[in-house]
Order: sequence, then structure tokens, then C-alpha cells
Amino acid sequence: MDGCILRMCGINKSFFGVPVLKNAQLEVLPGEVHVLLGENGAGKSTLIKILSGAYGREGGDIWLDGRELAPMTPKEALDAGISVIYQEFNLVPDLPVYENIFIGKE
Repeated sequence: MDGCILRMCGINKSFFGVPVLKNAQLEVLPGEVHVLLGENGAGKSTLIKILSGAYGREGGDIWLDGRELAPMTPKEALDAGISVIYQEFNLVPDLPVYENIFIGKE
């Protein structure tokens, strides 16, 4: 794994026959911070939704901490330590920010 904590290789995904991700790659080393930047429809959210188990992948491999991950459900991804906060989220108005972030993750 060359010290990578996350490696996504050759990730493919299409919707209704239209390719969204073709051979997408992402590697994260300890201590690194990454930004996924691109136009609307570039596949940023799709890549993260595949990592979090919200979408299935049509090809490629995902490695986390040296373990190859089979396609997962969102629950399995959460159990593996993968958590995502989406930009379109709903807040519980009477809870503080930190409780909204961690709600349902206990």
C-alpha cells in the first residue's frame, strides 16, 4: 500500500448508460488533506458516495488501511470508519452543531 491510508483505483460508474466516472483514482497518505474540485457533474459527489457505500461501483478497487474493501452498504462503510457529511443535509434545529454532525453515529 505504500503508506496510503486510502486508495481508490480504476473506479467506474455510470447512470443510465452515461459514464460519470471512468478509471477514477484517489490516494491519501497520512497527514494529507485533499480537496475534490470540479464543475457540476464532474463526479466528485459520486466518488464520495461510492466510498461511503451510498452508490455501488461498476469497477475498480478501494483499499483502506491496507485492507481491500468489497462493495459496501452505508452501514458497513460507517463501521469501517468512513463517514461523510453531505452539503445537502438536514439539521435538527434545537441541537448544537456537534450533535447534528454525530447524530445517528453512536
